[in-house]
Amino acid sequence: MRGMSRRTLFSIIVPVVLVVAYFAITSGVRAHVSGLIEHSVNKPLPDFTLLDRAGKTWSKSDLAGKRAVVHFFRSHCHSCEVEAPAIRELEKNKPDDVIWLHVMTDVVLDVSKETTAATIARKKFTEPILMADEAFMDLFHKASWAQVTPVTYVVDAQGTVRYGLRGHQTMAAIHEAIDAAAKPQ
Repeated sequence: MRGMSRRTLFSIIVPVVLVVAYFAITSGVRAHVSGLIEHSVNKPLPDFTLLDRAGKTWSKSDLAGKRAVVHFFRSHCHSCEVEAPAIRELEKNKPDDVIWLHVMTDVVLDVSKETTAATIARKKFTEPILMADEAFMDLFHKASWAQVTPVTYVVDAQGTVRYGLRGHQTMAAIHEAIDAAAKPQ
């Protein structure tokens, strides 16, 4: 037997190289995003101003003296769908000194209004949903914060981010972070 032809060898090597490259790039991106999220911890929440869907203006000053959960999500996000039931349950049982804000990034991603409305209806969130605009996303980007979804930031009563939770979260993980944010640092 003479060995493999160049074509056969090429048809084996190329897919292997592509798979290895895919996993290397994905791992690099994940590490970068995790680093951005870790970078936000123990830093003040950026000063922001943003409207919710009901027309109320929210800013960092509205959170003063309370713990806050700032939950980023979007349409076309599988992990956002998976965590939604846990998020709804946490909204129902949140402590009185916790403000929960959902930040939807669909507007800056050019998602259609119909898709955004369908996503919001499907989520059935009861706490305010803020619609992120370019200025808001630029503010967080300049502060070197991750702009992936889902990501949940837990902020203490002094306005310091205590936890950045990446990807879909369990009720237990978010509840634990909220409880820990009540303890002195």
